[in-house]
Amino acid sequence: MKNREWHKEKIVSIDFDGVLSQYNGWKGEDITGKPIIGAKDFILRLIESGYKPVVFTTRNPELISSWLNEFGFPDIEVTNTKYPSLVYIDDRCVKFDGDFSKLDSDLKDYDVYWRKKDNRIFDSLKDSKK
Repeated sequence: MKNREWHKEKIVSIDFDGVLSQYNGWKGEDITGKPIIGAKDFILRLIESGYKPVVFTTRNPELISSWLNEFGFPDIEVTNTKYPSLVYIDDRCVKFDGDFSKLDSDLKDYDVYWRKKDNRIFDSLKDSKK
């Protein structure tokens, strides 16, 4: 992979749990959800539009490749490495816009769509010293 021309590949990195697969918290390495409605069509549209979808996951890539195959997804790359990409699609992300003082409030407002909304992850984050 050393000589890979990332900029020419138009990679779109897509998380597995909570984006392609239904997810409501870790249940174990081999326990995965069913596909989220629209996931396969989205992958197909990316390919048809000239992009290269790559699934990134903390799980075993072979397990995820088997899952994709089982549910009729196209044969796409699966990795547990963060590749240089045009964009990263993930249910656990906060977009950084260059302002750390704004990042504090963004983190406090952050939550994933599948978590109970009364259990914020960053409620205990200390305020920045402005």
